[in-house]
Order: sequence, then structure tokens, then C-alpha cells
Amino acid sequence: MIQEYVISKKDKQSYLILYGPTWDGASQVSKHHLAKYWAKLGHSVLYVESQFHLISFITRMKEAFRLSTRFIFGPNKITNNLWIHCFPSIFPYRSGVSFLTNSFSLAINQFIPRILIKKLCKTLELDNPVVIVGTATALPVIQKLHPKLVVYHCSDDYSSQPNFPASFKALEEKLIARSDLIICTAKSLTEVKAPMNPQTYTVTNGADVDHFRSSLDDNTEIPAEIKDLSGPVIGYVGTVFEWLDFEMIAKAARAKPEYNFVFIGPVTTDISIILNVPNIHMLGSKSYSSIPNYLKGFDVATIPFIIHDVTLRASPVKFYEYLASGTPIVATRLPDLERFENLVQLVSRPDQYVESIDIALKDKSTTAVSKRLAEAKKHSWESRFEKIDQLIDLALEKLEPSK
Repeated sequence: MIQEYVISKKDKQSYLILYGPTWDGASQVSKHHLAKYWAKLGHSVLYVESQFHLISFITRMKEAFRLSTRFIFGPNKITNNLWIHCFPSIFPYRSGVSFLTNSFSLAINQFIPRILIKKLCKTLELDNPVVIVGTATALPVIQKLHPKLVVYHCSDDYSSQPNFPASFKALEEKLIARSDLIICTAKSLTEVKAPMNPQTYTVTNGADVDHFRSSLDDNTEIPAEIKDLSGPVIGYVGTVFEWLDFEMIAKAARAKPEYNFVFIGPVTTDISIILNVPNIHMLGSKSYSSIPNYLKGFDVATIPFIIHDVTLRASPVKFYEYLASGTPIVATRLPDLERFENLVQLVSRPDQYVESIDIALKDKSTTAVSKRLAEAKKHSWESRFEKIDQLIDLALEKLEPSK
């Protein structure tokens, strides 16, 4: 647990986290926790959410209205030294529509943020901030800010994702060249980015261990929508998106009609292949605070990813969260998870999925749970962010003029 305290003015740092996931979403990933970590240590932090645009009011209406309200009336002050804000873009950055992804459209999209973010940093007295960049589309904003340090926090290999614009690869290469430090969340991701910038390091994801450990507390209640299900619950928490192997999930559910396959999180892709399977339950988004309650009702927690270049370079936050809850885990065999093979059932082929679930259902002894909890303690967000702090300090030292 991080103790909040006031640091001296000399040691105080300003941080700008640029285009992180929406602050109020059900998922809380590394950039959310990093912002809160620095703020609790007494640093000043401005967290800028991913942009919204006109089409957002059709595809994610509630979120778009919330973000537009924040843009008009923000920034929102979360704590004494943590602010959240959001800015619009004119065009969506979409694959398949070339004029939406060229440099001219990108410049237009970033025109308003370039001006307002710089002005906001001045208003909040975030002088020469260390900028943590979440996506290459922020490059035009960085060029306006003159930051003390640019850190590209690379959490996924979007340049290899089929539904991302082809122009993103070149844009990301420019960001990597401009960055003083690149932090990747998986070793396999570092191996791809390091040849473009030698200042590239791996800091894997982690978890709010205490939060997810609370799923084992006696006073944590299982929600009725899971508690009332008859038979084992095989659960997934996170965005239901194109990374999931829906064919494998559907086959497993049909092979085991007595099992309940439960999905908690927003749906952002076509799920027609699983919609009519009676023992697959889509529960939608839930608050971050309630996730331990749902995990308590899981007999097995799962990460049923499809295998492609992006997932092979991923470090799923949910794995560490599952681990901290003590729940048995079944996951697609990802390079980042292979070092935990004694704690998780790894699936190399779709036909192994059901068998792995059956094995995991028997892995609920006190000893097995204790091993998972002991390992989870090694992967707290605090331990990850201490390493990030060290890397930033070293990068700043390299930029200081020789005395």
C-alpha cells in the first residue's frame, strides 16, 4: 500500500499521461494505477484520456457524452495533485479510410489538443513535464510541449493489429525515434521495439493485489447473477473484443453444457457465434470495485485469446488480477505467461481448452490457492512503478548536461 505524503518542492515532478484509457471505465490498467501512484507520492499528474469524436456518440454514446462533458467543464480534480481531462478529435483514426489516417488529418485531429494541453499544463503549473505517451497519434502534441522527457509506454503491438491503419506503423516508428525511453509490458514486445531505440526496457503489468485478494474475504458477497447459476462458473473479466477465440469458446460451451461461461466487460466486436449458446452468459460492464465479488463466484478464470502477433506480445493485466484472487486460471499459451506454467493451465491448441478447464476445476486446494497468492504478491503495481521510476531517473540523468 502506498502511503500518501508531501514531498519537497525540489523533488516534486510533473507528469503528463497522454491518451490513456478512459478514467471511469470498468477496467483499471497500468496507466490508471501509475497516475494514482505518482499523485500519492506527491507529484503533480495530468491524465489525458483517449480522444472522442462524432462517431463516438453512435458507437459508445454514454461514454462519449461523459467525455464531452469533461472536455467542456474539466479538468476534473481527483486528488490534491491529480487531474483528469479529455479532448475531442475531428476525425476517427480508422483503418480502411486512407484520408482519415494521413498526416494532414492527424494534424487536424491534434490541433485543439496541442493548444489546450500546453495551456492547461501552464495553468496547473506542470512545468516541463515528463510525458508518458500511450499511443503514437499523440506525436503532434508532444512536439508542441517541449517536455523534460518523453516516455513511450507501449502496452500492445498495435502496429501488427489487422484492424489498425497501415499508417500507424510509420507513425509509431517516429514516436520511438523521438522518445527518450520506451517501456514495454512484455519481453516479446521489447524484442520488436528495441532495434529502433536502444533505450527500450521491459516492465510487465501487475495488479492491485489487495483489491483482488479481497475476493477471498468472508464478507465479500457473490452477486446473484452468478450465485444463482447451477454448475461450475468459467469466468472472463475484461473487454470482449476481437482478441478472444470465440470459436473455441463456443465449442467448449457446447461440449460442457453443465458449465457456465460468464463474460464480464463491454462488448466491442461481433459475438454472434456465441450469442445463442444457452450456457454462455454476457453480463456486461461492472464497476472495478465489484470485480472481486464476481471473481469469488468463479470456479475458473480464463484468458481465451486467439493466437496472432499482437496477443503473442501481450502481458494481460487480468492474469495478475486473477492470480491475486487465488482463482484457478486457464489461458492461451502466451510467451509472457510461460514462466508461470506451474500456476496456470496453458492451452496451446483449441482442442485442449476443455481438458485444461477440467484440470483447473480440481486445482482449488488450500495449498494451490496459497501458491497463487504468494506469487501475486511479487507482482504488485507498486513494485512495477518503482522500476519505472528508476528507469525515468536514469533517463533524466543521461539528458542532463555534463557538469
